[in-house]
Amino acid sequence: MAVETRKYTDDNTGGGGSAGDPTKKQKLTTPSWQVVSLADNAQPGRGSYQRLTNNKRAHIALNYYEPGQRDEMHCHPGSEHIFMVFRGALTIRGINEGEEITLQPGELVHIKAGHYYQLANETDGVTVLYQVATNPIKPSPVGRRSFRRAGDITSDDLLPAQRMG
Repeated sequence: MAVETRKYTDDNTGGGGSAGDPTKKQKLTTPSWQVVSLADNAQPGRGSYQRLTNNKRAHIALNYYEPGQRDEMHCHPGSEHIFMVFRGALTIRGINEGEEITLQPGELVHIKAGHYYQLANETDGVTVLYQVATNPIKPSPVGRRSFRRAGDITSDDLLPAQRMG
């Protein structure tokens, strides 16, 4: 099975995903509530990231991983993430000893803000994840960060003065 690294699709920073209007995916929207059916929204062909709710301190989304698809190792400074497997299976890896597990439907992981992780679908079927992400209380001076080994420096890692020359 070929392994595909998923491009970043979190619309929080304008980095790729298309959130659309979450209220169009909701069964009921009031000043106090946002009601969503996971089963109605967990359909193929709707994109790899679907934001379902949006509040001041957190939002809910669905993530889709095709067979063999995986993220790069990354973290979200200032934002905690919870992923629950809704359909399929998910392998999650961190950078610390013992941080690797495969989750089955109904199992979840809660990742602290700023901690590195990688999500991977190492199965032959589609994986659908239910995601809860907190919004930073204060804007972080650093956005989503990818993990690179020493020596793997890109232009994004350089200060503006270094880029110029």
